[in-house]
Amino acid sequence: MFDRGLTVLKIRGIPIRLHITLLIFLPYVAYVAASQFSLVAASLDIPPEAIRLPPLAWGAILAVGLFVGVLAHELAHSFVALRNGVRVRSITLMMLGGVSQMERDDPEHEAWMAFAGPLMSFGIALGSYGVYRLFTLFPAPAEVGAALLAFAITNAIIGAFNLLPAFPMDGGRVLRGLLLRRLGPVRATRVATAVGRGMAVAFGLFGLLTWNFILVLIAAFVYMGASAEQARSSTRELVRGFPVARFMTDRLGDAYADESPRAVAERLLRNNLVGARVIDEPLGGGEGRREIGVVTVWDLARQLGRGAAPATVGAVMPVDVPRARADEDASRSIEALASGEASAVAVLDGGEHVIGLVTPAEIQRALALAGALGAFRTPGAGG
Repeated sequence: MFDRGLTVLKIRGIPIRLHITLLIFLPYVAYVAASQFSLVAASLDIPPEAIRLPPLAWGAILAVGLFVGVLAHELAHSFVALRNGVRVRSITLMMLGGVSQMERDDPEHEAWMAFAGPLMSFGIALGSYGVYRLFTLFPAPAEVGAALLAFAITNAIIGAFNLLPAFPMDGGRVLRGLLLRRLGPVRATRVATAVGRGMAVAFGLFGLLTWNFILVLIAAFVYMGASAEQARSSTRELVRGFPVARFMTDRLGDAYADESPRAVAERLLRNNLVGARVIDEPLGGGEGRREIGVVTVWDLARQLGRGAAPATVGAVMPVDVPRARADEDASRSIEALASGEASAVAVLDGGEHVIGLVTPAEIQRALALAGALGAFRTPGAGG
């Protein structure tokens, strides 16, 4: 759910998105930042009459600065990932911070990738504090120094808080990365997510006792994130070693790029299909048809539900649908679906022809049946 948002810019090819929760939450962050600014100004013995801008204005500036710092934090994760050959799909800034969507996990480098974010936050805090100290040596508005000090404190807190070993926070990922070689990915994930859930419960109880609404939200986020990662890890291990074709559905039709989305949606519904190959020939085209992508019922429903769908299926069709060969390990497809950015993985034959789709529904159906039948005890067992 947190990968959706308005793309505002790209940095090294990474889309930077603003989630709607950020825009809703920003006024509250500004209010809290204004309170922090006032406390710092009072601790520095700055009289209220010496502050030209009202505290709420400084709070708004610090709130924007906070999310710029969060973006730098996420970029640090992403740049280390890129350096290690991991594709970064997007960075989304949201209510409780930021999320970097990566194409795949890199267990060998996960600890360093996770640590890079808090290290950036500490670097921003140190740099801000250094500038604050310079301001004390020269005649400058005292309120600017107070804002710099507040900004330094906030980033130091972000860095320290993210290092707590509560998965899916950075500290939890560092913990899993450090445990990986000794315990293996399954047990390391189990330990890291169990610690994360335990700390989330502690956060939640403390937040309720102190009436700290933000801490309760963070606790819920950490608990759900840890539980989701444990579920993904279990699913990956269950399907590991099996070809992706085993989990695909071949209930596909064909659609032409210049057809209307509504006409294609009606055809898919009538024939009980989950998607269609999109072809760039007009209706009635002959041989030499070229498949340019796939469109699923969820893609069509999402567009039609907005009330003003594009005129053609070619405009609705996602341009970055993950693809997998029919004989590839199915565990690789789990990450593409788990990110939420793709509604399906297109399965290819030996060439570039799409022969089926893997969707979350197909994975859940297969796992439910296999769990009941014990079909995943050994690769190749069961039908």
